[in-house]
Amino acid sequence: MKRSLQFLLLAALISGMLSAGCATNRIEGNEIPEQPQANDAVVPPPQVAAAPPAVPTPAPTVAPPPAPPEEPTAAPTAEAPPPAPPAEVEAPPTPEPTPQPTEAPAVNPCNKYIVVRGDTLWDISGSNSGYHDNFLWPLIFKANRDQIVDPDLIYPKQEFCIKQDFSDLEIQKAHKDAVDTPVYVPHTKPRETLPLNYF
Repeated sequence: MKRSLQFLLLAALISGMLSAGCATNRIEGNEIPEQPQANDAVVPPPQVAAAPPAVPTPAPTVAPPPAPPEEPTAAPTAEAPPPAPPAEVEAPPTPEPTPQPTEAPAVNPCNKYIVVRGDTLWDISGSNSGYHDNFLWPLIFKANRDQIVDPDLIYPKQEFCIKQDFSDLEIQKAHKDAVDTPVYVPHTKPRETLPLNYF
């Protein structure tokens, strides 16, 4: 009897201990969170990445109905600008014509004059066949030196060349020589020395 009391007490004690341990964890079905110990590290709950804020979707816009086409109005007539002048196009260079061979001009062109009786170089120079100037007779003498030995003595049927291509300087000298020539003295033979150098 004493033993069975002890056994019951022991069972009641164990049962009480068991019920007391369970009471620390549960009170009437409600869980009591255990207080963390001072030495225990508090682990924060894992954070869930926040979802980006939702962008509101714009409401679809409805285009207004197209306006009816307007009837074209007559625009004021304006004068059209004048057309631009055509651009100048460079013409290709024209080839130069090939020079044709020409006959060489006659050396010392001259008019022919045939001496008649009574002619003098003075008379021939002043005539239409000469230079229309009597003082240019030294030019006839100079051009026909192969036929004339003395300008005072010329003979019929001699053919003289009346040259037309003397320079101005030659013409001036001939005029001066005619002025400086001494007065004519009749003679029949050519002089050996002329009074001036006509060349």
